[in-house]
Amino acid sequence: MNFYKVSWEELEEDCLQLAKKLKGYKFDRILCISRGGLVWARMFSDLLDNLPISHLTIISYKTIHQQEDVKITELPTKDFKNETLLVVDEIADHGATFQKVRDYLKTLKIKKYYTLAPIIRSFTQPRPDFYLKIIDEWIIYPYEIKETYEAFLKIYRTKEKAKKMLLKYSFRKELLQNIS
Repeated sequence: MNFYKVSWEELEEDCLQLAKKLKGYKFDRILCISRGGLVWARMFSDLLDNLPISHLTIISYKTIHQQEDVKITELPTKDFKNETLLVVDEIADHGATFQKVRDYLKTLKIKKYYTLAPIIRSFTQPRPDFYLKIIDEWIIYPYEIKETYEAFLKIYRTKEKAKKMLLKYSFRKELLQNIS
């Protein structure tokens, strides 16, 4: 299995690049797909003049490459009537999460919505309206420290091998000492 680790610096740069693509669009609110889109939504809120953020919680993965049925587990409390939304997630794998969001938003009286994921897969369908990179490796984000450690522990079966692989993917030794 191949992995691609996004650094904090790359995350910041990706947000800046995507914010440039959003110039000329008017959004009333960001709808964050939680948990994955939380950090990204916060960054875009800042870059887009402090847009308010609402959350829609969707579950689609148990662990690395173990997808389950896509389920909405928590709905936003805000009424989006006549609003234009920017729906943000950290990645669009197969497209099932965005499809679930599209189905949900069709039941509301919103003005319009756009979807954004910084990274998509080459086989993602439907593709979000805005994306930056196509990467087919399993993505590791810098805010998934313990989650990634636990997944690597399952894959590599010993703490030593899991830590060795995490170090290979630029996790700092000090971080790993605090999570194991």
